[in-house]
Amino acid sequence: MPDQLTVHVGGEDALWERAQRCTQPIELIVSPVELHQRNLQRRLREANLPKNAFSFEDPVGISNQILDQTRGSTTTIDRIDRLSLLRSFFDGSTPDEEMEVSLPPGISSRAPQQIEQIRTEVETITNFHPQRVAAWRNTATEIYHPIDEEAEVFLETALAVERQLRERTTKAVSETGLIRRATRSLVRTDGSVWEEAYPDIQRVSLLGLSSLSAPHTDLVHALCATTPVEVHVHFRSGTGEYLQSRVESLLDITNPGTEVFE
Repeated sequence: MPDQLTVHVGGEDALWERAQRCTQPIELIVSPVELHQRNLQRRLREANLPKNAFSFEDPVGISNQILDQTRGSTTTIDRIDRLSLLRSFFDGSTPDEEMEVSLPPGISSRAPQQIEQIRTEVETITNFHPQRVAAWRNTATEIYHPIDEEAEVFLETALAVERQLRERTTKAVSETGLIRRATRSLVRTDGSVWEEAYPDIQRVSLLGLSSLSAPHTDLVHALCATTPVEVHVHFRSGTGEYLQSRVESLLDITNPGTEVFE
């Protein structure tokens, strides 16, 4: 576990103790859910506490700030665009092209929502990192038939769909793709891009987490590996105890942000 990373179960109320008047924010409050951010800001107002010390953002917003420093593209296609591209691919492909994407049993090529859900779930679990993809494949071989084959097809479907979407757009396939790009930028610049984007930030607090996706894990990993900033992860009660015990293994990869497609 990185020295500057601290994992909590609950403990968000400690935020009020750090509320102070500052000329510039020194703590970045990060929550994947906008409603949670609004609730935190409302509670600060109701307690008549200053917000000057805090800057509120989500992981995609952080990624955009990082990529802006490198003049990297931050444009993406949205879910509607992805569904449209999937429809055009499956409806307009030749028989040879159709073989490029094998769908799991029970999934129709006329159900782009289900296909996109498969892609999204695999992205959330693996972040398309080579080590996690390899671990998925290894685990699939240890599962009883026919679940082993279904798990393998599930993975290969997601990877094939991601490749096809990338071939059909010059934009990032999803906002999660921006998080990966930002993660790679942190690693590639050894954290200097963070200093440019957030020169006054001393602490990053991730709040209201009921899970920790692979993309968010890799962003935290890169931040801890390349900057001196303190990172505090606050899990919600219930799942928090289990997730707290899993953080170290989730961080156990090399080169966060790397993709299996490279």
